[in-house]
Amino acid sequence: MEARDTPASVSQRLLWMIKHYRSDFGALNCPVVCRIVGDLDERALQAAVDHLVVRHEALRTTFHGRGARLVQRVHPPRSLPLTWADAPTGESPEAALARELQTPIDPEQWPARAGVWRVGPTEHLFCLNLHHLVTDAWSTGILLRDLVACYAAACGGPGVEAPTGWQSSRFAQAQQELLASDRLARYQRYWRRQLEGSQIPRLDALYPAADTADAAATDAAATGAPTQAAQAAQAAHASEAVRSVAAELPAATVAGLRELARREKTTLFTVLLAAFHAQLYRLTGQPDLAVASMFANRSRPEVRDTVGLLAGMVLLRAQVARQPSFADLVRHVHGAVISAFAYQDLPFHLLPTGLVDTGGGRADDVMFNVMSPMRHDLTGGGARFELVVPTEIGSRFPFELALAPVGEHRVQAVLFRAGGWADPALGQDFLAGYLDVAATAAHRPEAALPTPGQ
Repeated sequence: MEARDTPASVSQRLLWMIKHYRSDFGALNCPVVCRIVGDLDERALQAAVDHLVVRHEALRTTFHGRGARLVQRVHPPRSLPLTWADAPTGESPEAALARELQTPIDPEQWPARAGVWRVGPTEHLFCLNLHHLVTDAWSTGILLRDLVACYAAACGGPGVEAPTGWQSSRFAQAQQELLASDRLARYQRYWRRQLEGSQIPRLDALYPAADTADAAATDAAATGAPTQAAQAAQAAHASEAVRSVAAELPAATVAGLRELARREKTTLFTVLLAAFHAQLYRLTGQPDLAVASMFANRSRPEVRDTVGLLAGMVLLRAQVARQPSFADLVRHVHGAVISAFAYQDLPFHLLPTGLVDTGGGRADDVMFNVMSPMRHDLTGGGARFELVVPTEIGSRFPFELALAPVGEHRVQAVLFRAGGWADPALGQDFLAGYLDVAATAAHRPEAALPTPGQ
């Protein structure tokens, strides 16, 4: 079997561009991390990882070329050796893992690394570290499920069936077929009607001090004479990694939000998004907001079990000021989410420029994401595999709220900020405000929305 070249998908081409101008290396890693508890068979785990490489061609795909000519090269299966290690003296296994997550992967050479750190005689940390070009959040659940099944098979259990859906290169081909068809014009018409006249949230309204530093750096670039403020701003942007603050929504809040979603015949995603819109409106005063989100792009049954970067960006608009209550906002946002789901095959980046007022920024400056529900705790071969959601890798977006439902009663929230918005106190204030909006919505959904400055 020889390597074969196929065109890259739209999302892969966009991410390739980011790869060449982002300096925070770890932001483009998208790992599968799990804690393994029990007697671990090292040979069986190596066999399971190697079976994953055979099963999913994305794990053996490299990239070359530029722009529209970016090509993904699918290689024949080969072993992905596991690195087994104890943490260095004075360093915890978690710290050693964090260092691995922040170490870049070169997708022109190979897209994956795999390692195991010993925590104790019957506890290990496992990491399948992948470049984001070959995976996404949905793929994480598939890989964990298949890893455990392959491990159980290597320990003497039943074999794992071969995949029956598409591989990632077939998805890219189908996407090219869509863009060359008459459906493209219909998709473009929908998004033009939906988004024209909207605005993205203004980060400078949230954090004016950060905007001042950015402006100083911009002025210096225009005049060619860097001021002291500009030099400080440039140094901060060059050296400051993406930071995060995390919190967990109280169980009572989660229960109330789920009940609201059931009552309104919508999803928890929609209710959490409505709370994000309400918090942004409270802080910015902008009445008509379009927030970016990454949709899984898995509506076709052929790609439900495909590992790869299939996700695409959409903008979700809400005219917040027109909604009398949070329940009304949920109904309004529900319509935007349902329509976006139907038209998600066309990423926002392929729409005409100027459709949305970005205020001089980018459409993806403010991002909202909810991880797809997945099994976080699986058992196979006598060991328990518990998914760990790492925050050390940061985000490739300047301002992202990411939420991870864990079971029926827990939702973890992580707010990532970069550059001038990375002050932890500012992030904590925003996240505390979001939790406050969510709690009010859960217990009193018919109450009026908070007004700007409230």
